[in-house]
Amino acid sequence: MAASNALACANMALANYNPVIPLDEVIQSMDEVGKMIPSALRCTAHGGLSITKTSKEIERRLAEKNEGMGI
Repeated sequence: MAASNALACANMALANYNPVIPLDEVIQSMDEVGKMIPSALRCTAHGGLSITKTSKEIERRLAEKNEGMGI
């Protein structure tokens, strides 16, 4: 997927693509929307898949592995 995305971006750059909405406005808008979303729904490990039983088991196994490696 990353390679196809890179190819699409290269094609747009070579075709002199002119975005409808400037990148800085997109970034600012996404930042504002992200701040409106409750923290449990953001990528904070406080909600969603990160609090499932399986996720907690994976976290426990990784912690044990890291302890065994002295990390």
